[in-house]
Amino acid sequence: MKHPSVAIVRSDFHDRHSTSWGHVWLEYCVDADLPHSLIDWRGLGAFEALAKHDIVVWHYSHFSRDEMLFARSILVALKAVGCRVFPDVADSDHFDDKIAQSYLLKALGIAMPKDYPMHCRSAVDEWIRDVGEFPVVAKLRTGSGASNVRLITSADELRHYAKRMFGRGFSGKPDTVFKIKSNVASARSLKDIVKRLKRAPEFFFSLRNARGLPRERGYVYLQEFMPGLDYDLKVVVVGDQLSFIGRSVRAGDFRASGGGGLFYERTLIDQTIIDSAFQAADTLRSDCTGFDMIKDPRNGQPVILEVSYGFSHTALLGSGGHFDREGNWHDTPLNAPRALLDRLVKEVTGQ
Repeated sequence: MKHPSVAIVRSDFHDRHSTSWGHVWLEYCVDADLPHSLIDWRGLGAFEALAKHDIVVWHYSHFSRDEMLFARSILVALKAVGCRVFPDVADSDHFDDKIAQSYLLKALGIAMPKDYPMHCRSAVDEWIRDVGEFPVVAKLRTGSGASNVRLITSADELRHYAKRMFGRGFSGKPDTVFKIKSNVASARSLKDIVKRLKRAPEFFFSLRNARGLPRERGYVYLQEFMPGLDYDLKVVVVGDQLSFIGRSVRAGDFRASGGGGLFYERTLIDQTIIDSAFQAADTLRSDCTGFDMIKDPRNGQPVILEVSYGFSHTALLGSGGHFDREGNWHDTPLNAPRALLDRLVKEVTGQ
């Protein structure tokens, strides 16, 4: 049987960030003896070179303005010429866009908190009059690590926020001070602090790239506040495998994402979480998805806060294994980029 050829797109973060998936894909191709190429998407003739391959994979970053601007359209065009691409539309269309995710999850009937995307100031005034449930969580459409998330406690504060959002808006790039404070606050030991300091160059590289991102403006996105939560879960699904990362809420805060307080308590992943995540991934027709999930403290049912194909595969390995659809635990860590490419190869070869 002819081996499929694989093109790994050299993302802007290749060799510059430990969460980039490119090297994992390269190692997989070498191990599986697959013909493959690492192709810089910016190069002259890159599209034609990519189109010669059976499979094209690209772990592009939401911190790269250029990749966010061009990656989706390039991948759609490659799919049109017959390539099997990742991320395909099902995973890329709503990437780093919380409002797009809101509309999609609602349309597909996937459980999520009550939320309110609003596109004019009069809609905000109506929300204050007709809903008016404070505190409420305001999120920018883009960004990760909770730096673009705030808790609004009053109507006056919301009006002030809306005036800014329908005016000059806010920067969507990471907040340096917030990131540093979050990592220091969640560090459990000197070893933790040293480990995070070693990754500082990665953060500042991301920050430099994010300077080109446009300001966020012209909308207000609110999500209901659920008090009393001390963690959330990053639940990752690739095919029939599921793994997770627990993330502690920061001290004196309500946000878990981005703080670095990771843990792997397997008993938190019960069958309701497993069923909910697999069902959502199937409904989305996702190849590889990371769900930010919590259990609603009012009824104990799992809900999905956000969806993203991009996440730290290295942090996921810390769980030490994965679940199958029946809730059985397997002591083989889920290496998400490797498992994803393995599925694509089997799909293309009909295995």
